[in-house]
Amino acid sequence: MGGTGFMGLGGWEVVILLVVFLVIVGPQRLPDLTRQLVQWVRQARRWVDDSRATVEDEMGIAIEDLRKYDPRQYDPRRIIREAWGDTDPSELLPSKDAMSVAAGAGAGAAAKGKKSAKGKKNDGPKRAPFDPEAT
Repeated sequence: MGGTGFMGLGGWEVVILLVVFLVIVGPQRLPDLTRQLVQWVRQARRWVDDSRATVEDEMGIAIEDLRKYDPRQYDPRRIIREAWGDTDPSELLPSKDAMSVAAGAGAGAAAKGKKSAKGKKNDGPKRAPFDPEAT
């Protein structure tokens, strides 16, 4: 009957633990423990604020400004899409079928293709040959 609440405990289990804690501590020591807990929380907040100020002073940059350097925000697909603008890269590059036909034709066909390509308009950037050892 494990719950998903505080540290894997259910609601009733946490209530029972609090009641047992109150019985063990007793009403005489409860105010002192509460004051001590409040002091610890205040010290922890002060420590975090001081640490943040130290980091900002030493690095010369605010913690909030570091979020703009988060590498998770850089999606290569989005960056390329923005660089291409409205043009779809698949429209400019030859299809995979055309690449396989050109690769299968051999060096003689490639030399002939160069001669015939001089008379044609430039169709845009060409894909680099695939090198399976490079990846």
